[in-house]
Amino acid sequence: MSVRDVVDGVSIHALVSSRREVSDAPPLVFVHGLGVSTRYLEPTMRQLTATHAVAGLDLPGFGRSGTPPRALDTTGLADALVAWLVVRGIGPAVFIANSYGCQVIVELTMRYPARVVGLVLNAPTMDPAHRTVFGQLWRVIADIPFEPWRLALIVLRDYLRARPLRLLATLNHALADHIEEKLPDITVPVLIVCGARDPVVTVAWSTEAARLVGISSPGAAGGTLSIVATAAHALPYADPVTFASLISGFAASLRRRALPR
Repeated sequence: MSVRDVVDGVSIHALVSSRREVSDAPPLVFVHGLGVSTRYLEPTMRQLTATHAVAGLDLPGFGRSGTPPRALDTTGLADALVAWLVVRGIGPAVFIANSYGCQVIVELTMRYPARVVGLVLNAPTMDPAHRTVFGQLWRVIADIPFEPWRLALIVLRDYLRARPLRLLATLNHALADHIEEKLPDITVPVLIVCGARDPVVTVAWSTEAARLVGISSPGAAGGTLSIVATAAHALPYADPVTFASLISGFAASLRRRALPR
């Protein structure tokens, strides 16, 4: 269902499952990519509501949420996400994100580790080999033929709502945020999911990202990589059944880890 809360003076729109406690599984919190809203994540979220408490917000400045005076950087968005979790009463969760949302939840993990049970990073930006405005725009355009045409309508509406200056400012914040420097310090379990046809986030970079997870901490949980052969950049919208299955399997593995031995 659609809900709205005021968080730090900004109206935040979100989609949440109607039953907050579905099982003993941790809640699943979804975070969208740059310039868009939770709407394109909804097909995957719906697949999981029977077995999990599910929630996803429109980050401040995007979708149907209110706009702060300036475009928030990655740290600001992570802080806003946590402030919303507090208002909603959502405890430690599995965070699932696509594209730039991955940078936000990795930053959240660095700043608020007690809130994170595990991470699912789908198409995590930014690939260090293509960290330029032109490089990113060109790759996003190259992705369009591989995505469902209805997605283009959703993205266009979200972009128009966000407005060009906020989009550009957020893109610059994303480019300035080096996820590859943070992944080695992540100690929670991480699943990285990439599409074999994704021109924005390549299999090569996703493989390297999985390798980087936790390498600074001997004995850390490390990263697992799953490659979806038919997918491009927007797996949560294009193939929600496959993505939801991967998330469910990952969440089940977290429950098994938590069981006493």
